[in-house]
Amino acid sequence: MTRYRPEHLDALTEFYRDIWDADATPTRVASARAQAAARNPVTPGEEVPTYLLMQGTRALGHLSTIPVQVRTATGSRPGYWFIGFMVRPEHRNGPIGYLMLKEASRELELTLSLTVAQASIRLFKAVGFAELGIVPNYLRLLRPDRVLRRIDLDAVGLGGLPTFARRAVSLAQRPGLAEVAGYGARAALAGWSGLNGPWRTGVERLEGAPDAAALDAMWQSLAPTLPNMAWRDGQYLSHRYPIGAEHPYEAVRLTEGGRVRGVAYVRRPKAEGDPRLRGIRIATLSDLIFDPTRPADGLDLLAGAERLARRMGADALLVSGSDRRLPQVLRRRGYLKFPGNLMYLVKDNRRELPGTTSLGDWWVSRGDMNADSVF
Repeated sequence: MTRYRPEHLDALTEFYRDIWDADATPTRVASARAQAAARNPVTPGEEVPTYLLMQGTRALGHLSTIPVQVRTATGSRPGYWFIGFMVRPEHRNGPIGYLMLKEASRELELTLSLTVAQASIRLFKAVGFAELGIVPNYLRLLRPDRVLRRIDLDAVGLGGLPTFARRAVSLAQRPGLAEVAGYGARAALAGWSGLNGPWRTGVERLEGAPDAAALDAMWQSLAPTLPNMAWRDGQYLSHRYPIGAEHPYEAVRLTEGGRVRGVAYVRRPKAEGDPRLRGIRIATLSDLIFDPTRPADGLDLLAGAERLARRMGADALLVSGSDRRLPQVLRRRGYLKFPGNLMYLVKDNRRELPGTTSLGDWWVSRGDMNADSVF
């Protein structure tokens, strides 16, 4: 295995072209890598660590990273999300994947992963990653009538619901009843959310993301209240969630006394979603940053995110979050918990983390590791 160097550009391009992007060219690949190097928060200007297993001039395996600064109880540390873990089909079920993970995680001090594939999870654990748990999913129905008409519980992994719940959904799907049940559910959700507030003065909810300087100030003020997490400073948030017609994200921010108290980023649904959803359009709350000791801030941001999602034409809004204080806030907005699929794994060569930490001690969202592009 070798770490990528410029002389590997042709081999890397060929791998991308064969596996992911038939239109990849050396110029485009080199340009993307240069942009990633310029945004590298760990070693600014340096190549993002990428690993190749070479056979002569041909890459058989690929493993890349997203460098981040990770804030922990012991201070800030460099960390790396593993992404793009792939072996050519004809070389799978052999030692290549294991060898790549083992060497890359040995070289990089703190490595992180969100993955759904059981084969990948087994490999991560085999090289020393700690399995912290599956990040919970929560769903807020925005147009319950459309969801009830179309949902197939078994296809979306909800076949394990209690019998009474399955029967209720089946009954609601009878001709003419989905609309009635849906409007009733919408009214009930609106009433529940209204009863749970917040009713406040002096706090303003505005659409659009703050500038990088305001995000920096927000991060500095909120960081002490947040658990282990990748930094959410101005540089990270501005580049990770670009706002504009050509980008999939919109944002809502919360201000108080001229100061940004929190921000939420919503990713619009794909034009063609997962076929298992049968046309149900799901927007994703990619990231949510607020002071968890002020749950009313979270409620305000969620209400703003739901408004953005409705305007995007979404039937529901998906939230994935690990912090143990988040479920209480989500319940007050009427979110329903359902099975998650993103396993969070950590390897720390210093042996400081995960240590005594559990999944609830981390602030992990679906936007981490670019895992928010599913729907």
